[in-house]
Amino acid sequence: MIEEIWLCPPLAVARLGSSPTICDNFEWGPTDRGPGGTGKTTLRALDSLELDANANPSVKPATGEVVFKDRDNNGTWHFRPVCPYFELHGRWTIDGQSDSGPITKGLLAALGIDLSTVTWRVRLANLKAYQFTLSEGDKLECFEEIRGDTHSRVPLALGAPHGPEEQRLLREGASIPIGAVQVARPIDELPELRLRFYAPEGLVYGPSNLLQRIQEHPTPGEWTGFDLPGRLILNPGARWPNYRFQEPIGPPFIPQDGRKTPSGIHAQFPQSNISLGLVDDVSDGIIECTVSGLTAVSRIAVGPPDFAPDRRHLTSIQDGLADRVDRAGVRNVDLAELDDLVRDLFERALETSDAMNKDAELDRLHRTDQQPSDRLPRSTGERDELPINTIWPTRDENAPTAHRADALPVSSLGQRKHRRYTALEYLRDRLREDPQLISAWIRTPLDENQRFDRRMPPLMRGSHGGPMNITRRQYEMLQRWVEGLRQQGVV
Repeated sequence: MIEEIWLCPPLAVARLGSSPTICDNFEWGPTDRGPGGTGKTTLRALDSLELDANANPSVKPATGEVVFKDRDNNGTWHFRPVCPYFELHGRWTIDGQSDSGPITKGLLAALGIDLSTVTWRVRLANLKAYQFTLSEGDKLECFEEIRGDTHSRVPLALGAPHGPEEQRLLREGASIPIGAVQVARPIDELPELRLRFYAPEGLVYGPSNLLQRIQEHPTPGEWTGFDLPGRLILNPGARWPNYRFQEPIGPPFIPQDGRKTPSGIHAQFPQSNISLGLVDDVSDGIIECTVSGLTAVSRIAVGPPDFAPDRRHLTSIQDGLADRVDRAGVRNVDLAELDDLVRDLFERALETSDAMNKDAELDRLHRTDQQPSDRLPRSTGERDELPINTIWPTRDENAPTAHRADALPVSSLGQRKHRRYTALEYLRDRLREDPQLISAWIRTPLDENQRFDRRMPPLMRGSHGGPMNITRRQYEMLQRWVEGLRQQGVV
């Protein structure tokens, strides 16, 4: 009998792409740490698993290069979508012998289970509009149930099943395509039970009266001439196309929360808080597989293309999950392993820093921050660092020579400093000079001072709209590393 089942991976991220070719498999390779290297992550191509028109799987050998975009006959570039698999694993007992691993068609046959009794379920939703309006009619959802012996590709589409008909964002008969799924056909060479998720193109949809609203708006700005041919299908009478940002939601009147409804993720008319009512084809949800009364559950999230796949983020999904379920894990790690973890964190800091235009972010901060940190003047010949609680000056203020000479002075300065810190020898030297370097220059998690300053990471906003910080687990890791160096007399 089968005693337990689960899906691998437990969480997958699909990525939008309008190219007909699916992105090949790849992984992060070693960091380029040579004397003339970049100090950043490299990419390494891997064998890929493909499905033909009849859902027969086959292995495509790695070619040595990873291609992320294709150019069509008109010269337009299209991202290749990332389309993950979900593979069923389990634990079972046959003739008194226990085993675990992938669930295969042969194993099901040995247990007297027919493939047709296996059921896959896909539950997806796009709740961006609902997050703002809290109107049931703005909930967009999709549900599909597929038998284990059905191998045709099943298209997925969002509908609006809740609320009064006149308030639903999608009227009856209208839907938004959000990709497809396909159950792989188990064959002798690849007998495992798998389901593949095909990401959508990355399209945007609008209300049927959008062009009229743009034409009638007194300051349409960049929306002049904007059109979505064939995709103006949303109900203009729903709450979302008539929503005004920064206003209480009601009734009941609930104030906006920047952690739940961050700015910059929605389309609105310039110099106003009026929503255009646009919706994209991203979604997230749950993948389920049921066998013999047991159900395995995994999660799927659909996001934009990875514009910098060889640039790792300072705080990843994995870091966030580890902070919630294994924060104490770094308390029992020896100094050698802490060395590797700290080096990895500072390498990611370099890669994150190089993936952003810090000067543009600084300009945005000066334009939008309501309570900027003190910006102390600095003479041209001064070489010392500005105090921690300050932010870099603008070009119009008393800036150093570099700000007047470099095109991107803050970005250039950040690259030089972050690259040095990827060498632990340099970081140890800095700790000998300044034992409070880490505690002073790295922003503490849940810091009460929510003003932007030069503490790391600077110029980046968290989901709450305030300065971003690393996780508590990462911060404790750094503190324990410094304490370990002190105990050994290194610093």
